[in-house]
Amino acid sequence: MEKIDSKKSIIIGLLIIIGVCFLVTGCGFKSINTEEFKNHFSALGYTINENEKGPYESKTYSVATKEDVPFKIEYYEFDDEVEAQKVYKNYKESIVNYITSDSKDQQTTGAVITKYVATSEKEYIVISRVKKTLIFINGTVEQKDTIDKLLKDINY
Repeated sequence: MEKIDSKKSIIIGLLIIIGVCFLVTGCGFKSINTEEFKNHFSALGYTINENEKGPYESKTYSVATKEDVPFKIEYYEFDDEVEAQKVYKNYKESIVNYITSDSKDQQTTGAVITKYVATSEKEYIVISRVKKTLIFINGTVEQKDTIDKLLKDINY
């Protein structure tokens, strides 16, 4: 009986190590490119605008909006991850410009993904970077579940 328990412990330990490696190295996280972003959100009924100039310099900048949704989804694709990391940092440092009251902030980081969520009484703001892409959403607390689902569907 002892041999079976120790074998189970070893297997469980190995599974935990493999799981941690996936999280830390970013395995399983695939960024979407501009075409995939446009196709995905167009299929959901969003209007995609590529003519707007984004607040930060990027390879591409697209904005998804929907008439009955009170937020827009800003998508950036950069030439490399370093540029995406810089814009992520700039958004994070300027979060006070979007929040009207104290907020609870949460950051998740990995090798290829960084996600920052700021939640206040009224606002729900997400900055999510995967590899050389970034999504910024300045939403409301009432729309939290909708925003989370949209981002989960595209692994952001």
